[in-house]
Amino acid sequence: NILIPIETCSRELLYKVYLCNLLAENGFTCYLGSKPQIIYLMKSLSNYIYLDKGYHEGVSDILYRVVKKNNGLIVSLDEEGGVDFSNHQTLMSRYSKPLFDSANLIFLWGSKQKKIASTNISNFDNVKVSGHPRFELLKPEYQYLYSKEVDKIKIKYGSFILINTNMGFGNNIKGDDFVKENYGGRFNNIEGLISFDKDKLSSFCSLVISLSQEIFSTVVIRPHPEENLDYYINAFKGINSVKIVRSGSVVPWIIAAKSIIHPDCTTAIECLFLGKIPLSFLPKNYPKDQVTSITLQASNCFTCEKDIIYFLNNNFHSHEKIHWKNYPFAQDYFSYSKTSMSLIVRE
Repeated sequence: NILIPIETCSRELLYKVYLCNLLAENGFTCYLGSKPQIIYLMKSLSNYIYLDKGYHEGVSDILYRVVKKNNGLIVSLDEEGGVDFSNHQTLMSRYSKPLFDSANLIFLWGSKQKKIASTNISNFDNVKVSGHPRFELLKPEYQYLYSKEVDKIKIKYGSFILINTNMGFGNNIKGDDFVKENYGGRFNNIEGLISFDKDKLSSFCSLVISLSQEIFSTVVIRPHPEENLDYYINAFKGINSVKIVRSGSVVPWIIAAKSIIHPDCTTAIECLFLGKIPLSFLPKNYPKDQVTSITLQASNCFTCEKDIIYFLNNNFHSHEKIHWKNYPFAQDYFSYSKTSMSLIVRE
């Protein structure tokens, strides 16, 4: 038996169903469900494998004790193990010493993460660099999985600009106080991150209004799952060319879009792996230590509205072809050449 929790369906569901299929073909029985459902099974069953989706101090430790009490094994496949700030504070928190001391097997996204976390690793034999299955499903041989949804999106929205946001600190659905309480222990400068997110939010609202006035194209905004949708609904009320959507996976939206704009979001990596050039837009003189540099390395970067609008109007990148092999971080941080699914099933 393998117990597999799922939290963000739009990001996790497709690859986890696919992974369950491969595991089932190899003789495993997979239980895929919400975190409360899986925790119930963790307490009720014995002799199982628990596929953990990320270590959180004080929370994961309690679950790990339940697994071990019921003679279970802990396998870690982190959902957020690739993109981080320059000081690696997120990675070092998620790939902490208690994780490596507790888990029976740990899958890492890339060799760089293994190097960054090396001082916390107690047994290197239990650590495997696998990449992550959700990125593997971006490869050409899997894109048929998204084709029906892509066709539906194109029929409904036509030619559109996709904007993916990641302002979950400054526009959190539960408010600033929740962010400080929930994330304050994981990030050294949570007040600064909240403030910077609010600056990004303001800059993007201004950009979207300018796009609606100067580019004859629909603008589709996909806020991060933790963001408050009402902020965007109120900001763009009455602007018919701006649509706010959060349902489903972001992948078919990237495939269907004419252009993709983000601040410093992981969707830039997905965009790159799909063969498209993402565009990053950030406030002028943004704090370098509060952005994820890998996403900017994957992008054409702008800090001026006029420049990005000029770029879009002149279609500078509409026929430009890119390949992930030209970006060293694609292998170092994401192991994109690996067949993650089969490697995980085999291990």
